[in-house]
Amino acid sequence: MKPTISKTTPNIPPCPGKLRRRAWGLLHMVLYYVSKWYSGWYGINFDGRIIELPFGLILKWTDRTSKEEAAAMQMARAAGMPVPRVISCGEHPNGPYNRIWSILMTRLPGIPLENSYDPLDVESEEPWLFELKICITSMRKWVSPHAGKVCSVNGTSLRSARVPNHIMSPFANEIEFHDFLLSPASGHGFDTTEEYIEARVQANRIRTLPHQIMFTHGDIKAHNILVGEDGHLSGILDWESAGWLPEYWEYTTAMRFGATSWWSQVVSWMGGEKYAQELACDIALNSLTVDSYMAF
Repeated sequence: MKPTISKTTPNIPPCPGKLRRRAWGLLHMVLYYVSKWYSGWYGINFDGRIIELPFGLILKWTDRTSKEEAAAMQMARAAGMPVPRVISCGEHPNGPYNRIWSILMTRLPGIPLENSYDPLDVESEEPWLFELKICITSMRKWVSPHAGKVCSVNGTSLRSARVPNHIMSPFANEIEFHDFLLSPASGHGFDTTEEYIEARVQANRIRTLPHQIMFTHGDIKAHNILVGEDGHLSGILDWESAGWLPEYWEYTTAMRFGATSWWSQVVSWMGGEKYAQELACDIALNSLTVDSYMAF
């Protein structure tokens, strides 16, 4: 992590051409088999999605990987955040299990955080807590080049585990975004019609709370944060859900489960406490729509 995190919007990296992307994809396929040999030789458990390689490299190849994730990582790293260095992004038109994209990147040191139900004591925490807050607050100063759209860093579709098929189209504004989020609402999980109506009313209150569109990691969870042996922040991982989203989304996505958990307290301290009304709306939204995406 650099001493200063840029509050000025980094340049959005251009997407390589199709031939280059597919050439990298072929190389990544070769590295996939290299990793199988490498893992077997050194007794490492082979994971066909997060693929271990020699020389401090990792190949991420999942159904959630995308060129937009690679671009978001490059922006965050350019701003000074401890993010893996993207070496190449490969395209696989006929990839199995919808695994169309792969990213070759550097491995970061550190141990992922674990959530618990312990109380947060800010004064006794190590430097990583304050450094993570600096990263998040700095990137929220960035200005979107997409004129208020809710979209990926490139202006294209967004990925989120919170929606059907885990992907959603770019939206011209926050109104369209909320229309989409509420579209799969159903009363399947409610005992009475009154409870369902009350949840819909609560979820719709989000429309009365205007927000700015800000750069958002989209999945700030404890297991995506790496901390070194010295207690400093050493990595922020999994940028697959990053993009330009309403300002509350970063916090409520991380806080909507386990309000009394240690991590929820961390996120609240980093700025989430300002979005108590949005969190209540988000919890209601989840109760209305969770059955639309849990099967995926």
